[in-house]
Amino acid sequence: MLRNAGCFALVCAAMLIGACNNAKSPSTVAKDVDSASQSALKDTAKAEDKAADKVASAETNEQHVAAAQEENVAKTDAEGDRKVALAKCESLSGDQQRSCKDHANAAYDQAVAEAKQDRASTDPKQR
Repeated sequence: MLRNAGCFALVCAAMLIGACNNAKSPSTVAKDVDSASQSALKDTAKAEDKAADKVASAETNEQHVAAAQEENVAKTDAEGDRKVALAKCESLSGDQQRSCKDHANAAYDQAVAEAKQDRASTDPKQR
């Protein structure tokens, strides 16, 4: 019985080894090549789509950061202008000084509002 099992195993092994080196028919090879080509095309298309998505995401992030920084610069510039204007207001007194400060603060508020509006129109993450 052990001898029959050993023989069976040898016959199976010989068949497997022999099958490894057998050439396939041209139609089978053509079919396998076509299948592999289609699979490769699909994989390439998926990779290209994924790469395009990553590039688009990176561009969106870059635009977002640029818009945020431009807003920060505009706000900082407006704050500097306000400080200078308020310092100049100190040379005045009474109602003139109050009016001068009100004007400086209004100009600052307007500049900040414009900076926010500019960001809203250029920041893809705020659209």
